[in-house]
Amino acid sequence: MPKNKNLLMMLLVLALTVAGISCQKLETGILVPPTPLPPPTVLEAIPLEDGQLVAVTLHPDDPHWAVLWFQKPDKTIAVVLVNVTQGKVVRRAAIPRN
Repeated sequence: MPKNKNLLMMLLVLALTVAGISCQKLETGILVPPTPLPPPTVLEAIPLEDGQLVAVTLHPDDPHWAVLWFQKPDKTIAVVLVNVTQGKVVRRAAIPRN
């Protein structure tokens, strides 16, 4: 039984030695804070008459444009495009439903 105990102790010491060698000290340099974001741009208001916002999708050709889909109480669908980089709001369509 003592041989097994000695073998176990040697393996434990070996494992601790390998773990100690593989550790690295982390850098304690001064972290540079990220650059502040520019102030938000207030875009043109989208009237409440356009209805309830039901979905937002990205324009397939230009990721700067978002397509906002609204549903009016009479079930008409209103489509509004928003360019987040230029700050433009463009009303595109109103699609009636039967």
